[in-house]
Amino acid sequence: PIWQLAYSPDDALLASASADGTVKLWDAASGRLALSFPRHHANWVWTLAWSPDGARLATGGSDSRIVIWDAVGAVEGAKKADFLAERASRDAAWAQSAANERQIAAERATPLRHWQAHEKSVQKLTWAPTESRMIVSVGAEGSIAIWDGEVGALDCRLMGHLGSVTCVDVNPRNSEVIATGGEDYTVRLWDLQDVEPGSSAAKESREKIWGLNLKHYTLKGHEGAVVTVRFLGDGQLLASGSKDCEVRVWVPDLQNPLLLKRFVAHEDWISELCWFVDQSKLFTCACDGMIYAWEVPRKYRRKDVQLPSGRAKYRS
Repeated sequence: PIWQLAYSPDDALLASASADGTVKLWDAASGRLALSFPRHHANWVWTLAWSPDGARLATGGSDSRIVIWDAVGAVEGAKKADFLAERASRDAAWAQSAANERQIAAERATPLRHWQAHEKSVQKLTWAPTESRMIVSVGAEGSIAIWDGEVGALDCRLMGHLGSVTCVDVNPRNSEVIATGGEDYTVRLWDLQDVEPGSSAAKESREKIWGLNLKHYTLKGHEGAVVTVRFLGDGQLLASGSKDCEVRVWVPDLQNPLLLKRFVAHEDWISELCWFVDQSKLFTCACDGMIYAWEVPRKYRRKDVQLPSGRAKYRS
């Protein structure tokens, strides 16, 4: 099966992660395969995320590793190699140039860097929307890791969930605030200001296999594993979806987080949710095969968002 899909920030490419261990890029306009990266994960690829500028793609899998790819460079290289190969098929004088370009394209499709990120599977990862180097990943062993994606260095590792951490999101307006969900039925809010990279707490967190049990906020109420968490585009709300078939919408105030709304959204467990870019709707999908759109109260909607004609934009 395909475990995750994600559009690039400019909507030009669609990335897919699969149980066959491959990562593919598709041309969104035509639906044609743009590039299949050489297999670098040892097993299933569970999760992927684009960098804010859309140049790089991060992937994580059951082999516990994170891999960073030069997505734009690889696609450009593949296009140029295909162009020269087609020209060489008509004129042998281009054969050497085509062969050279194919070699360059192959090199551009190899990972920029990779590292072991967790003791068990990388369940989910995301790039911070406002920080070009910050990647947050969560693992089946129960830890949350914050990375410098430029070099693959660990900034800090946190723990607090009981069991696997299944999902994570970073507040779009404040990258110091992250939300996680786990198999312990809870949503948790973390303030990274409490563990700055150069602090003694951060150093301690890096030295512990399971990370630092940082003070955080635990949001209870779900009666099944939390599968997905998503911040609203301006960070005012946080939605969580669970195997209990419920969606819960929270006010993620670090001083006093509150439950704003709860409702049964599907007949089977919820697999994903996302907010419409103007914050007027929340979309959910589930294992019952249904996709639903839910109205968001007017006070949270944005009026300053201009949508291109004929195109819908989502935060996912």
